[in-house]
Amino acid sequence: MGLTNTETKSTSFERDMSLERKFERQLKAILGNQFIGKEVVADLREGTDFAIFNIRPFRVGVRLRRYKYYNNLKYRKEFTIRYSRPSGVETEIDKIKKGLVGYILYGFVDQDEQRIIQYFIGDLEVFNRVSPDPYEIRENYSHDSKLAIYKIDQLTDDFVVKFWHQ
Repeated sequence: MGLTNTETKSTSFERDMSLERKFERQLKAILGNQFIGKEVVADLREGTDFAIFNIRPFRVGVRLRRYKYYNNLKYRKEFTIRYSRPSGVETEIDKIKKGLVGYILYGFVDQDEQRIIQYFIGDLEVFNRVSPDPYEIRENYSHDSKLAIYKIDQLTDDFVVKFWHQ
């Protein structure tokens, strides 16, 4: 007996969430290393080693992809954003366009799902300013939505805040 639509959606969502939960500490470390900096002048004058001066809250959307996608070279310079659902429910692209998400951290994990082996952090304010058309729109494998595919080089250089690969 096949899965119902609800079971397929739930399974797909749960698999994505379990990967994000598994890498939560690494994701926090990556974001902390990017957005929390050493303040040299404050250290020399005030004995302050680390400080966070930007207290404006910002939100980060995270998408981790499994190794099978990293293993296909064409996917390494692309990223996907959920673009539409048959139900008409708001998707990630709608929330990004509304300015509800400030950054995207998009990465790939190794074959054993033990480490993040490549990621980039993108500035979604730049994404909205450039307003690129998707390179392609494709049905998600779980058939619960469509994904917009963008190429990193479609955007201006200031979109990628950080790019790292092992």
